Amino acid sequence: MIYFSIKKRLLLGIFLSMILILGGMGLAAHFVTEYESQEIFSARLATSARVLEVLTAKQLEHATITKPIIIELPKELEHQQPHSEEITGHPYESKISFQVWHSNGTLLAKSATAPDEPLGPMIDGFGEHRIGKDLWQVFQLKSGEVWIMVAEMDTVRDEMTGDLGVTIMTPLIIGSFILLIAIHLIAYRSFQPLQTLAEVIAARDPQSIKAIKLLKTPSELKPVIDELNHLLDRVQKAFKREQQFIDAAAHEIRTPIAALQLHIENAVHAKNDADRDQSLAEALNGLRRTTRLTEQLLTLSRISGATDQEQQVLSLDGICGEIVKNTKPLITQRGQSIELQIKDDCLIHGEQHKIERVIQNLIDNASQYGSPNGLISVTLSKVADAVHLVVSNDGDTIPDSEKTKVFDPYYRILGSKSFGSGLGLAIVKEIIQQHKGSIRIEDKSAGNGVRVIIEFKSAL
Repeated sequence: MIYFSIKKRLLLGIFLSMILILGGMGLAAHFVTEYESQEIFSARLATSARVLEVLTAKQLEHATITKPIIIELPKELEHQQPHSEEITGHPYESKISFQVWHSNGTLLAKSATAPDEPLGPMIDGFGEHRIGKDLWQVFQLKSGEVWIMVAEMDTVRDEMTGDLGVTIMTPLIIGSFILLIAIHLIAYRSFQPLQTLAEVIAARDPQSIKAIKLLKTPSELKPVIDELNHLLDRVQKAFKREQQFIDAAAHEIRTPIAALQLHIENAVHAKNDADRDQSLAEALNGLRRTTRLTEQLLTLSRISGATDQEQQVLSLDGICGEIVKNTKPLITQRGQSIELQIKDDCLIHGEQHKIERVIQNLIDNASQYGSPNGLISVTLSKVADAVHLVVSNDGDTIPDSEKTKVFDPYYRILGSKSFGSGLGLAIVKEIIQQHKGSIRIEDKSAGNGVRVIIEFKSAL
């Protein structure tokens, strides 16, 4: 059997989800930041070009210069090496270089940090141009006969974009760890009732089957505790039922065993063969009754403690027909007769061996309490969505006050001459209840004899 921790699995799942979600958010933020920053940088280049156009282009358009004018920009605006200690002002100020070219290819003016070769081809708009090892982002503007080129090194943009990315990602990473710690603490507190339940169960007496009670029970854990208590209740009832069975069995078997002992002692001390044979015959009959009582006790115990088994569709008329056929020789030997009347096709859901036990017990009981030359009748019919099984005899009637008591284990009708165990009808009732059916006893319409009526839900 493989065991795993729900808490660890939960935390791992949350951690991986956080990595995927926050990582995705971070990457998305990085790309958006990079795109927007590039747009801002490009807009600044264009703005700078417009300013230079106003300031210098018109003045230099008709100038005749053999050597370009070098214009010193403030250090904050000149392109410098990253992380230079001489940089003042805000770190995100534009670091630009510019050139002013005449359309005839003459360099009229430039910033001190700008190269002598063109920053890019003389084409309006934005572009990239590599000079040596450096890649420049360039904006070019034509004003009359003058071209204005404003550029900044791509490394400056990358540095600023990286700084922005770090600035965005750092709170996300720190927040993720803080969130993970918080989730761990919350999970620990949330799973504490499970630990408490385990401790309560471990601290119980092994013999205790009392219901489990917790002072504070979360709604998610309540079904588990309810099922545990339901199981404990079933165990408690099973123990009680077994104890009752043992007590009743000991009481019921004690009397026939004492009788057997007495008959055997009489046979041992018999003065003649006739007395010995009579005592042995009585002992044999007592042994048979004890054997039947033991079988009935075991049957009742197995049936009472049985769990629900898978039921199948059964042909009740077929089962009744087979049992009546097998029982008829014995019934005839007793001087009685038996008949089977099937009025409809009767199908039910049930366990076949239990249903067979019901029919056999009813026929045996009807024969045992019926008149010596009477008729035992087994009738099957279908009424609405129910199947009726009726077993009747021609014996004595049962007082109304005892019609329900005869289903109690070990109960015998007062004044009855039968030596039965009092378990036959108890077994029948237990099986009928397991099959969601009903059973009752009525007097026959003629007033002589009784009939047992069982109702099953039809499978049709």
